[in-house]
Formats: sequence, structure tokens, C-alpha cells
Amino acid sequence: MFQDDADAGLPRPYGDGFDEDENLGNIIEKRLQGRERHRRFWGRLSNVWLLQIARIILPFSYIIVAVLIMAFPNEIDGTLISFCAIFATISFLMPSLASSSYMLWVGQDRIGKRGRRKDGRDSGVGRILNALNEARLHELMRISNQLGYAILLWLSELFPPGDNTRGLLLVIAVLAASVAMVHTILIEKRTTRHSNRLPFLVYHAPSQHQSDLKNTLTEVLEAHLDPESTNRFNHWKVDLESVLLPNIDPINALERILHLIHLEGQGLLARQQILHEFSEFIEEEKIGSMFSSNRHLNAPELSRLMGHTRAWQKSFFRLLDRLQFDLMDHAESLDGRSWRLDASLPTHCAESRGDLFVIVNNLSEIEVPVELEVHVPDGQPSRQSFRLTPNPISPPAEPLPLWEYNQEDVVLWQSRLIDAAHVLWLGVAWADDIEGRRPVRLTLKHTDGRTIRSDTLWTHVYPRSSGGESMRMRMELARNLARRWQTQALIRGE
Repeated sequence: MFQDDADAGLPRPYGDGFDEDENLGNIIEKRLQGRERHRRFWGRLSNVWLLQIARIILPFSYIIVAVLIMAFPNEIDGTLISFCAIFATISFLMPSLASSSYMLWVGQDRIGKRGRRKDGRDSGVGRILNALNEARLHELMRISNQLGYAILLWLSELFPPGDNTRGLLLVIAVLAASVAMVHTILIEKRTTRHSNRLPFLVYHAPSQHQSDLKNTLTEVLEAHLDPESTNRFNHWKVDLESVLLPNIDPINALERILHLIHLEGQGLLARQQILHEFSEFIEEEKIGSMFSSNRHLNAPELSRLMGHTRAWQKSFFRLLDRLQFDLMDHAESLDGRSWRLDASLPTHCAESRGDLFVIVNNLSEIEVPVELEVHVPDGQPSRQSFRLTPNPISPPAEPLPLWEYNQEDVVLWQSRLIDAAHVLWLGVAWADDIEGRRPVRLTLKHTDGRTIRSDTLWTHVYPRSSGGESMRMRMELARNLARRWQTQALIRGE
């Protein structure tokens, strides 16, 4: 009987004394955890205020030093200055370079090909990884530019004072330092903190969404989350279900939580009022574990997600604000009418497209189907029709306070009206040659053709050629608002 080839006298890598304690999966997991720890460490180090100031001052000081060497060539040792510049450049810029490098590697591990699941969302992943790669490239360019400045100083010392080559090298060094100064200002302005638990959110731009919204706030929020934030949010939702009081619907509870966090982010509700509202559907002893010490998300991070979403979709939150004010004033839209139609479109639509949000409420006591027609002249498409059947709901009969202890208020009624409404999130687009002020007409009518209400919205359309800068500006706005909301939530929680 012949021996199997696999056992043909070959040495065993895991023979006696070489017990295998870990499999390949554990080894990879440890490697990923190590990269994550390094990302946090270098991110926190690069965000130290002393290093931030040093990175900005460094190229400016290089310009001054080069000018002084040109003015006093015999009094200043350029060789010594060049070695000091190399030391300062490596000392002050290496942490930010290491931070951006580990950020890119963690991104490739988590949301790149190695981190994707078969059922995971891949939309926006390429944009995130490209942004991370671009950030590291900028760091490499910055450090290379400043090291080049130091080399130019050293080379200039090889020529005697007054030599034309020496003067030319010093002038080029001044130019290199000037470019480094401008480049540093741009980098420091655009670079985000690479040490938090939601590192990819600022690089994400929404690209896919549902047109017919059921769980309105939840679906709008999830459409603006990157894959990593989506994963954390889903795990946090599972934890939420385990701490809810009996007979509480998890979907409704989540909608109320997001609405309350949005109001807190606007400064309309205090933290104590928020906690009182939470206690109505969450076990009181578990509120802290859900919003202060949760391993997936906490209250400041949830506030950051809401701020990020509001910055991207001002139109949608403008509808929520109008509904809130109508309830506080008992406006005509809630008084004496059987239907309430409200829509919002951005005042400027870049890249020849925009997001149209429509809320239709049936304020009668009878469930009736209606039709909504959206007409976009020269649009793609120019007409869309939708059959809607909002749940009937009777509005309050008087103005309501924003928040009142154990009484009906705007916080309660706004959630009720949104839950009963039919909410649409529609993409409107124009041909590439369309530019300027354009109308969008909405008509709500009965199924027999009788018009209930008709509104016209106006927007300024910009061609696709200007879309890149517009996208960058929107991402910058979302980053700033999300950071401000998170900081405010941290202060309120102290």
C-alpha cells in the first residue's frame, strides 16, 4: 500500500512542541485591531494643539529663515539650518502622515474588498477610499515639499555668497516654503479627526435612497451613513430593542429618539427634557448604557449623525421645521382643511439635479386615495405621478407648546403627523444644457381628477460641470455641522 503524498516523509510545521493556538482568522483579527489602535493613537497625537500650531507656523518660519540667509549669508550657517529643518519637518509632520496612512489601511480593511460582506452596501465606498488615498497623498506632498526646501538650503551652502546659483537656489527655497504654507493651510482646513469611532462619515456622500419613506427619520438617516457607521447603527438598534419597555414598538421608539436628538441638536430641548422623554419607552436604569456608555454609539455620536444628515438634506428638515411652527401657531394648514401638502426643494441644484421632499397629510377622518403629479419642465423625466393613501388623522384644535411635562405638545404631535403622512423623497433632474431659475410644479388631486391643491417651487439649476466643487462644499458643510452638534451634545452631557 502506497503512502499518501501529503504524508511522504515531509516535516510537520505543527508537530510536537508546535501546538497551534490561533487560526488564521484570529491572526487577521489581531492585525486589524492593531491597526485600529495605531489609527487612534496617531490620530490623537496629530490633533494635539501644539502640533497643529507647529505645522502651520513651520513653513512660515522657513520663508523667514531663507530670507535671512539671503540677507546675512556670512552670519547664518545654512547647513545647520537645513538639518534643523529636516528634523523639524520629520518631528512635526510624521504624526499626521502616520495618521492618514493608518486611516487608509483601516478603511481598506473595513470597507474595502476585504471588509465587504456579500449583502453589504458598496455605494460610496470607492469615493471614501479615494478621499482617504488623496488625504495621504497630500501629506506625502507636504512632507516632500518641506524636505525639498531643506535640501535646497543645503545645496545653496555649496556655493559662495554672491554666486548666482546660490541666489537662485535660495529663491526656489522661498517659493517652495510659500507653496508649503498655502498647502498646509488647505490641508489643516480639510483634514478631519482620524481618532473618533466614526472616521469615514465625513467622506461619505449619499447616492441611493428609497422614494417612498415609511420610517421617515430612520430611512433618511441611514441613507446618509457610510458602511462603517451603518454597521454601528444597526448594532445599536439591536441593543435598543433589548432595553425597551413592554409593548413598545422598536420602530416607533427609534423614530422618537431621532426626533428628540434632532431637537436637542437645534437647542430646542434640554438634556433633562430629553431624558424624561426617553424614560417613557426605555427602562430608566438602561438609559445610561444606551446613550452614554454604549460600545457602538452614544448620544454625542447620534447627534453627530443627525447633524450630518441635516446638513445634506436641508430641504427635508425644513419641512419638519415648518410643521413644528404650524403646530405651535395652529396655522391655517392645520385648521379647517382636509389635506395638508408641503414640499421643499433646494434653492440651488448643482450637477443638474436635486432632492425633492413631499409630505401629504390627510387631516380628515376618512381614508381616501389621492394622486400627486410632479411636473418638471425640461426635466428627466418631465412628469411623475404617484398614488398616495395617507392615514387619516385629526389635528390638534389649538396651538401647542413645544414641550410640556406629561401633556400634549409639539414633540408628541409632530411625530404623530409624520407617522400618519405619506412622505416622498424624489430625485429631480434636468438636461445638461438647462441652467438658471427653473420651476417644479406639484398638483394634489382626487382620483377623479378634481384638484385639491397645486404648488410651484423654484430652484436655480447649475450644470454638471460645476458639480465637483459643489460636492466638496456640501461635504465641508456636513463635516462642520456634524462636529458642532457632537461638541454641543458632549457639553450638555457633562
